[in-house]
Amino acid sequence: MKQILIIFIFVCAAFANTVLVLDCDGAIDPPMSQYIVSGLARAHSTNAELVIIIIDTPGGLMSATKEITDAIVNSDVPVAAFVYPRGARAASAGVFITMASHIAAMSPGTHIGAAHPVGIGVGADTSQVMMEKSTNDAIAWLRSLAQLHGRNEQWAERAVRYSESITASEAESIGVIDLVAQDIESLLHKISGTTVKLHNGEKAPNTENAEIARLGMTVPQKVLHTILNPNIAYLLLIIGLVGLYLEFQHPGAILPGVAGVVSLLAAIYAFQILPVNYIGVLLIIAGIVMFILEVKMPGFGLLTGGGIVALLLGSFMLTSGNIPILRISWWTIIPTVLVVALLFIFVVAKALIIQRKKPATGIEGIVGEIGEVIAPISADAKGKVYVHGEIWDARAPYAIEKSASVRVARAEGMTLWVEKA
Repeated sequence: MKQILIIFIFVCAAFANTVLVLDCDGAIDPPMSQYIVSGLARAHSTNAELVIIIIDTPGGLMSATKEITDAIVNSDVPVAAFVYPRGARAASAGVFITMASHIAAMSPGTHIGAAHPVGIGVGADTSQVMMEKSTNDAIAWLRSLAQLHGRNEQWAERAVRYSESITASEAESIGVIDLVAQDIESLLHKISGTTVKLHNGEKAPNTENAEIARLGMTVPQKVLHTILNPNIAYLLLIIGLVGLYLEFQHPGAILPGVAGVVSLLAAIYAFQILPVNYIGVLLIIAGIVMFILEVKMPGFGLLTGGGIVALLLGSFMLTSGNIPILRISWWTIIPTVLVVALLFIFVVAKALIIQRKKPATGIEGIVGEIGEVIAPISADAKGKVYVHGEIWDARAPYAIEKSASVRVARAEGMTLWVEKA
């Protein structure tokens, strides 16, 4: 026990003048929330001097944003939100995270704003009354965060109500952020010794010559964050359905079945969290079913055409009501539908070719074959012919002499009807 305590004290001492850097890059979703919240807990347990959250986000889910802002507001370690590098943005949910942080900073060439809430998903109430309620709630939330750190409350309201966006220099001039810095080193130099107000008192982080430690996402967090990309979730859904179809068509292939089940379960996980229109999901499934029916009972292209239309409509409808970051890209939908359609058209074509192909085995397989009469055939009596390496009883509408060449016209039971070749 004593040794563990010594190790713990040593680790805390090692982190005493350490700045922990977290990367908030991409959509704000549950894995991102878990990553940042666990990072703040890590900073507290290791007695880090400061946490810097590098922000470059177009927004995301408000539920995940709420978890992040709550963790920042109640953090025992000062948190600096830094919109970085050049070209980065703190849009929508990113505005709330920036405002919640004890220090708000941006690098030149970045922007912040557009925090208006959007009703998303098939079950979202987008009526004027509900949208007004959501807007007023978001305004109160963002204003309270701005007020907590003495920032511009009026702009916070405009960012929500009118989706106003501003540059880094504008944000600094009107008091939306605390400072503009070129990079992380410049940021640390500017805030060193600055007193910040925490929930349990004040602290002046000593960031001069501090060691910078980057904490990345864990592998599970990275995987889940990737799956929650709407484009990836959509591809997983299609791969899952096609994989299961291939497994049912070729039982024992194993690989298509395994890939199909894993992909489908991953897609279901994503669609439980992402706001999606389940009518779109049903249309996609209906489209795949139409393709399968076309293979089983060809409908002269009608089922294939219906499947393409259903797949396209379902794909566009799936996330059409969402904010841009939570929508499936057209550049993902069009090629995917095209590939799936071509795959099933190829399968249908092969099936039709096989159905129309002359049987190569069994009694039907020798129809059209050339043989030799080995016992004469008369109009009212059977003879025998040698065809395809076998001797058969044979009949003909007229007499055929021995050794004559004949062609098999049809088969009746175990008797062949032949005609002169």
